[in-house]
Amino acid sequence: MSWLRAYTTANTVGDIDFVALRSAGLHALLFDLDNTLTLWGGALDPQTASLLAELKSRGFRLAVVSNALPRRRSEVRRQLAMLGIPVIFRARKPLPGAFRRACLLLGARPQEGIVIGDQLFTDVLGAHLAGMHAVLVSPLNPREHWFTRLMRRAERVCGRR
Repeated sequence: MSWLRAYTTANTVGDIDFVALRSAGLHALLFDLDNTLTLWGGALDPQTASLLAELKSRGFRLAVVSNALPRRRSEVRRQLAMLGIPVIFRARKPLPGAFRRACLLLGARPQEGIVIGDQLFTDVLGAHLAGMHAVLVSPLNPREHWFTRLMRRAERVCGRR
């Protein structure tokens, strides 16, 4: 079960202690998209966009790694491009390839990165498979893909927190 254990947890991305992450040598932040940064299928809200801009200004390296399809996410892709944040869509999480590719894009080693997401079986497991740590946040909204809802049941069996 250690493969499903997060480095730390938080209610939302805004509640994460980024100073503590920096102190631990974790400066490459790989965010999940749906129900972590945005509502499922939605765009960035101004508060989240501001937080991402602030993190970049504090020297963190940011990327988004998502299993979402790019053709359905043109608005959020535009918003992230304006912030200078690379996005990897169709990531095939929990497979480690997209996480490692994001680290390469950011010029970071996996051990310097942390995956921030709302799912045990994609974000936390994928982080461990890529040699990274993970922060598990609560989903922003109960509305999500039917397969994700199914996986939430399995998460509860494994003891989400």
